[in-house]
Amino acid sequence: MLDTQFLFANRYRPESLIGRGGMANVYLGTDTRLQRRIAIKTLRPEIAIDAESRKRFQREAHSVSAMGHPNIVRVYDAGEEFIPAASTDIPIPYIVMEYIDGKILRRLMDAGAFEPKVAVHIALGILDALDESHRAGIIHRDIKPGNIMITQTGLVKVCDFGIAQAIEDPTNDPSAIVGTAQYFSPEQAKGEIIDGRSDLYSTAVVLFEMITGTPLFTGDTSVSIAFQHVTQTAPRARSRRPELSPELDVVIARGLEKDRANRYATAREFAQALRSVTNLVGGGRMDLAATPPVLPPEPVAPTPRNDDAPIALELGNAYIPQPDGKTMDLNDLRPLLESDTPPKASLVRWILLGAAGLLVVASVVVGMMYWVLTLNSNQALGSLSIPMPDVTHTSFDTAESKLTALGLTVVRRVESSETVPDGSVISTSPEAGVNLAKGEIVTVVESIGAPKTAVPSVNLMTITKAKSEIENAGFVVGKVTNDYSATAKEGVVIGTDPVQETELPAGSVVNILISNGKIKIPDVVGMSIGKASALLKGPNLQLEVTVVPDSSCSGQKIGSQSLKGEAPQNSKISIVYCAAK
Repeated sequence: MLDTQFLFANRYRPESLIGRGGMANVYLGTDTRLQRRIAIKTLRPEIAIDAESRKRFQREAHSVSAMGHPNIVRVYDAGEEFIPAASTDIPIPYIVMEYIDGKILRRLMDAGAFEPKVAVHIALGILDALDESHRAGIIHRDIKPGNIMITQTGLVKVCDFGIAQAIEDPTNDPSAIVGTAQYFSPEQAKGEIIDGRSDLYSTAVVLFEMITGTPLFTGDTSVSIAFQHVTQTAPRARSRRPELSPELDVVIARGLEKDRANRYATAREFAQALRSVTNLVGGGRMDLAATPPVLPPEPVAPTPRNDDAPIALELGNAYIPQPDGKTMDLNDLRPLLESDTPPKASLVRWILLGAAGLLVVASVVVGMMYWVLTLNSNQALGSLSIPMPDVTHTSFDTAESKLTALGLTVVRRVESSETVPDGSVISTSPEAGVNLAKGEIVTVVESIGAPKTAVPSVNLMTITKAKSEIENAGFVVGKVTNDYSATAKEGVVIGTDPVQETELPAGSVVNILISNGKIKIPDVVGMSIGKASALLKGPNLQLEVTVVPDSSCSGQKIGSQSLKGEAPQNSKISIVYCAAK
């Protein structure tokens, strides 16, 4: 347990351990600057020893921080700290995240099957999160119930991008099998290069298990389960729950296709298919030959998402969009969120019958109020009594604090800007002056500064070629400076300042270092023979060293050397070793 007096980044206080995994611990904490509840995820000290584990952990922060979506757990900050209670030798990586007041889907699923509308609602939340991450170029690679949370207001949150990887990342090892075998895609199990369709298969597996109450495949070992994902045709959901509609059965079956070319191409297409199902239960006999409904083609340009609509309000009066265009009262989720046990089918039917009677009465009132409630949000409930303030050109933290204090829900998005400084707010949606209801979502667009480009690698190029490469990348060539090199010929480029891969705004100055064809020999007098030899023969000097023992002097140290200061590459040097004790 960490000391509650310790502060990460002099700001984030851990208070109690709320989760422990194989790689990381999660603490409930407080942001002392904004006075809000947070979750702090720290890599366990015995894991932090491994550089690759630290890299993977940091990749999670980078992956999620690029996305701002209601269905993705938000990352506020990240870094590394020397933590006295954990380790004084190794910096411990940490991630400061949104604290989710809710339940892990795995815990809810352990009690049995969900009502179809609840299962579909959760699946749509996962798919909406994946639509965002895939558009940002990030594959999750470990969609499973243990990485999904349901908040007390019924909002679905996708967590743990710890093994996520950029779609275009050339280091995406085709032989690396990562994820959880129960929810593997066939291509993951075979160690093939994966894409976003692998996440869609895993989502379909989760939906199948939620709606049938049984795993897709079972086995004694992870290997046997993974083998079934590769070789066995997935069972149909209606074979285990006959009352499901053929429409829903076909949508799930397509998501479970072995050949990813036969699955949905995108998370958006999968979600559209679910939303097109008019009846989740009933509809006649099971037809194994049924084909999925024809969907409109995927738009070439991303379709703007209605992020201004509230996702969830106070427990008991929130409504959630359903595939058939109707709404689901959050009370349908209450048994899940309060007892960890999915509602029994008979209980839900009685609840729905009672709700239907109330709906008739309520629909009259809703019809009268609809035009008022849709002035600024398609789903807002309550009075539109909060004027949206102007928070543009303030810092994101200031804007978030101000909007949260007004009872609004903030969604962060980032964009490049030539005019708005890094960390400041470019715009908001809705804009300033619009009247909002408590709980409405406000999308705050934060600047990440001017668009940036990586400094190209120009090592070992001629100065003319290097200048051309740097200018073609949009930078300005600055000073050309001579420097020492043990191997590069005189006039050849040996580096840049800033170094290659550093991301800079267009027009930034990049200095060039070229070899002067020489080395600079250090003074090794007084060093041990081992240290002096290693330094002189090392990669930065690569000298031919001759050791001359001298019994007339004592100390077993280097007494003199034949060369010092500037010298040609591949020079020969003699060092005198005082051999007498």
